[in-house]
Amino acid sequence: MLKDVLYSTLANKCPQCHQSNVFITNNPYNLKRFDKMNVTCDCCGVKFEKEPGFYQGAMYVSYALMVGWFVITWVFDTYITQAEIKYYLAFLITTTILFMPPTFRISRLLWINFFIHYDKSKIKKEQKATVPNSPAHHHSDMANT
Repeated sequence: MLKDVLYSTLANKCPQCHQSNVFITNNPYNLKRFDKMNVTCDCCGVKFEKEPGFYQGAMYVSYALMVGWFVITWVFDTYITQAEIKYYLAFLITTTILFMPPTFRISRLLWINFFIHYDKSKIKKEQKATVPNSPAHHHSDMANT
């Protein structure tokens, strides 16, 4: 299960079928479109926004990720680099700003993975039903003409 969540989150894939992208673009630094999401999965049809305000909970995930980053940088600075506070804060502020777009996406993808779980059966049904170039599809078209 953990590998399914990690794959879905890091690859920007539907948590239910792992086929379609959740976000329209894979580049979190495309600042005009980094927050744009598909409404549903093209493969299994799952809705990515379950209800209005669904992703408000992702703010807590984002908060936890950033607190983790702050603790890591603090430990690194305190015990290894021992940089002056102004350099530490400059580094921390810069990395926080740079990490905002990917953190936004990762937190939303983790949040949706809490509620929607990977289901292999969704892939097989949908692949058979949505492959327009399969021989069976062409055969049924020929029979109808």
